[in-house]
Amino acid sequence: MTVVLVLLVVGCRPAERPLVAVGKDPDRDVRVLLRPCSDDDPIREVVFLGSDEKGDGVDRPARDGWSDRPPGSVTGEQEVSLFDLPKGWQGKAGSVTELASDGDYSVSFVVGPNDTVRYKGLTRFTRADVAGLASGQWWADGKAMSRAEFRAQADDAC
Repeated sequence: MTVVLVLLVVGCRPAERPLVAVGKDPDRDVRVLLRPCSDDDPIREVVFLGSDEKGDGVDRPARDGWSDRPPGSVTGEQEVSLFDLPKGWQGKAGSVTELASDGDYSVSFVVGPNDTVRYKGLTRFTRADVAGLASGQWWADGKAMSRAEFRAQADDAC
């Protein structure tokens, strides 16, 4: 009976996969790279969250995040600004314009039809992680890597 209960509890969480990377462009704008498992998988929602400690969301203006729903036709790899939401996406934008030095952050997206979540793409990072990136590097799965390395890792995670 215990084994069955454990399997039911574990089975209710969508799979979290390292399908999100954070980087910066030449103008130092923080960018987010979302890579769903398939070009046919519509991205249903994207969430940017700041926290004081890993996993504990806070409600401070310097750490306001956002939650956004892209148009239903958005599929495939997407690169967006962390601080300037894409036109046509609907959601609640936060007032954050820079990363706090003492904050932990995450960006995630969910894929699945209607209210079903098939899987979740996720990355966690700090301002120091992003600031330490060389030109062309991305932060994903706890380390710096090239875009090609991120794509290969994401493909392997699928």
